[in-house]
Amino acid sequence: MEHAHFGCVETSALDGVDVVWEGAARLGDDEVEVRLWAGPSSEPDAEELDAFAGCLTGLPALDATARTALRAYLREDRSFIDHHVEELEDSEPVVRLVRDAAGEAVGADFFAAAMRLSGVGLWLGGLSDGPPVILDYVFDPDRSDQILAVKLTRDGTVVSVDWES
Repeated sequence: MEHAHFGCVETSALDGVDVVWEGAARLGDDEVEVRLWAGPSSEPDAEELDAFAGCLTGLPALDATARTALRAYLREDRSFIDHHVEELEDSEPVVRLVRDAAGEAVGADFFAAAMRLSGVGLWLGGLSDGPPVILDYVFDPDRSDQILAVKLTRDGTVVSVDWES
């Protein structure tokens, strides 16, 4: 299938799940890696690809929605924050957050603001029952491989936030 944003999307030769398109999207001053995933049972259609292209065009709004979910997740469960503060206590971002907290615990809002969107995964239908849009957020990616993955529907509704590595 030929698409205005993604070009030629071919899934018929796939033996398993694989990336069928790679690119980048702008979010402020950052360039974010984007991958379109498909499998042998994936049959892309124009509506689905148009929705994904809309997600990329509307990435700032999608990021704002995801960050709201991140803040809520981190307020409810501080484990991700505490892990990074303890494991990366000498890293510049942690030192800055601890200093700014002035003797209090590092706040979820400040921690979420310090996180960076590192990647967008778009999953063509037929791969699983999971959400088709996944935004991966990292904190100090040079020193930690831990990710908070915000999983969304094509229309931008948050389904879950999951800690992954």
